[in-house]
Amino acid sequence: MRQLKAEFYKMRHTFLFPLHVIVPVAAGVLFLAWTRISAQLQFSVFVQAVGVVFPVLASVICAGNIELELSGHLQGFLMTTGKRESIFLAKWMSLEILAFLAVMGSVILYGVGNRTILGDMEIPFSIFLKAGVFLWLGSLPLYLEHLFLNLCFSKTVSIAVSIGQLLISALFLTGLGQGKWQYFPCSWSSRGTSLYLAEKFNRRVALGAANTDLRDILTCILLGTVLCVIIFIWFHFYEGREVSE
Repeated sequence: MRQLKAEFYKMRHTFLFPLHVIVPVAAGVLFLAWTRISAQLQFSVFVQAVGVVFPVLASVICAGNIELELSGHLQGFLMTTGKRESIFLAKWMSLEILAFLAVMGSVILYGVGNRTILGDMEIPFSIFLKAGVFLWLGSLPLYLEHLFLNLCFSKTVSIAVSIGQLLISALFLTGLGQGKWQYFPCSWSSRGTSLYLAEKFNRRVALGAANTDLRDILTCILLGTVLCVIIFIWFHFYEGREVSE
């Protein structure tokens, strides 16, 4: 808990806190305005857009966080009297807490605006909340991957990978993602949440007659667990890298 508190202190005077406020508010307001103007935009499109850009946002946020450590040549990050993995866990948790607040804030803003401004009472508010949770759960491996990429390589590599993940995430929203999306963590937020909404709204045909069963969920959990274990084992032996880009 002390390390988690220290992570928030480090980020206090950076762009990371304002970014987690500005982006959710801007996304909610923009899509509400678009819905009001076009009268065609649906909540599922909002969820898909957020899920698709999540890899790039995760890359930028992780890069900004790791820059705080690179400014001290990783000495404060690696010098600890306790278990080294706890430092990495605290960093990951601090970013995920901010991500959770940002995602839920954006979804709640859209849900409230959808009811009060647009007068759409058909969607239960619980669906907005559950969709936000699913979006956030899909970000868990993304943040871990981009923390690894920024620590092992550089922010340039991380951003390049995130652009590829964005394209895969967008592509897998079509029928091409059927049977494949669960093996690509970058598509879990967009595709997984879209499938949840498709089940609720009986629109599975829009995603290539997609259906989600227990095996898909177990595959995601197993793959995510293996990914976490591998990266934490790697960090146990991590000795830093050259700080120049």
